[in-house]
Amino acid sequence: MEVITSHTIRDIQEKEWNLFVGTFRPDRLHSWFRTVEDSTIRSMRYVFLREQKNLVAAACAYPYRQKIYGIEMPFLELRSPLATSHAFFSRDLEHSRVLLEQLHDIQEEEHLKGILFLNFAQKEYDYLRPHFSSFTPFPMYENTYLDLPFTDFDDYLSSLHRKIRGNVRNTINKTKKRWKLKTVVTNEFSKWKSVASYLQEQVCTHHQDYRWYLPERFYEALEKNCQDTAELLIIFKDDIPLAYGLTLNSSLSCHCRAAGIDPRYRKYQAYFLMYYEEIARAIERNQQRIYFGTTAYTFKDRMGFEKENLYGFIRLKNPINNTAIKSFITLSSLWNKRF
Repeated sequence: MEVITSHTIRDIQEKEWNLFVGTFRPDRLHSWFRTVEDSTIRSMRYVFLREQKNLVAAACAYPYRQKIYGIEMPFLELRSPLATSHAFFSRDLEHSRVLLEQLHDIQEEEHLKGILFLNFAQKEYDYLRPHFSSFTPFPMYENTYLDLPFTDFDDYLSSLHRKIRGNVRNTINKTKKRWKLKTVVTNEFSKWKSVASYLQEQVCTHHQDYRWYLPERFYEALEKNCQDTAELLIIFKDDIPLAYGLTLNSSLSCHCRAAGIDPRYRKYQAYFLMYYEEIARAIERNQQRIYFGTTAYTFKDRMGFEKENLYGFIRLKNPINNTAIKSFITLSSLWNKRF
């Protein structure tokens, strides 16, 4: 077995990597990791395992100061950066053992307090749980998604409750006919980088949470690496940008990665229009599913979205703290508290 540690995904050929992780989730693709690296918003660390020259296992990580269950400390975090996909790829207990050993070495090298694995769906969590016997599992907030067996947006609306369907049509009529909002769809990310960053910053400021904020340099890297798979949707009132959404796309799925809104113009309901436009475009592309992330559950329930359970694993370096976090997670589960 050959063990390779690296700071760049470019040490693996793009075709080989994409074949290894699959193309259903574009936030696992070679181009997405290149975008993150080139934008420098995360300092990536990788472990690759080869057998007979074939890539058989991998882990993608980065040092990050994370707050979990009220405790904030520097972790080695493993997930697809700025996304809701996991980034630990192993189908063999021995491969997992070697990956975990290498990740522990990176944790020590970076002087981090723990290792945090995130975003495992139920099937992945059930399979990998025996591989993480020294880690404590915990539930995360659910990801939301909508399956798309529809011929067009009107067909989708017909699947909703009559009252909800009427509300959606009323919103669309107001935004497009009364207020004359216009939608721009583009992959010219450098051109619109300041608009996108500004609108997202308004949301981050409102929630006092900048963990997923994408600065202008991110959009420059996105144009360089993901112009064929990413898309910006910007809604305007005259020349004023009101809201935007960033999606990543594969042939089968659409993933809404970032959004923003100017709070001064909430009355125009552009944020809701953005949801409807993204659903309509995913149907037009014949994609099977659209993912919308881990927020706004009440609205998404009304719109027919489903929830996907997500799980994580944690281990702290200090044995006393590690025991304490196990107890705290156990108690938190009684209150249905999630991360």
